[in-house]
Amino acid sequence: MVRFKNRYFLCEYIQENQEQEFSERDLFIEIKDQVEYHFGQFGSGNIQFSFQVKYLNSISRLFILRVNREYKNIIWSTLLFMNMFRGVPIKIRTLSCSGTINKCEIRARRLLTKWVHKILKCDMPNRLRNTIIRDYQQTQQILPKLTQ
Repeated sequence: MVRFKNRYFLCEYIQENQEQEFSERDLFIEIKDQVEYHFGQFGSGNIQFSFQVKYLNSISRLFILRVNREYKNIIWSTLLFMNMFRGVPIKIRTLSCSGTINKCEIRARRLLTKWVHKILKCDMPNRLRNTIIRDYQQTQQILPKLTQ
């Protein structure tokens, strides 16, 4: 039996307007629509069976995508050209591309840890500090579940 070989992208989205949040399903639909816009039905059909949003954290703005190895360039170039998400200006940075989700998780943990330490160094109310620490701990519990 042949193993399906995938690539995993660790990405970060940057919004000018931080008020709007979206779900994994919204992100999936928007990227799929952008693939169809840039590559037509051919590109959309190619990624249809393997494309999936594996993880999305709206607080740290990180997400992990899975796509077939043969069509990684389609997703990569689509992410580069995405500049709007549901009418909101957005930029997407691809932080890592890996053959296994474990490597993306390790990279995401490192980035989250740096981000939390940087945020906690700032002067802020205790309530906000406790919320950030709680969300960070929840994220650390969710990431290992992706590989199971």
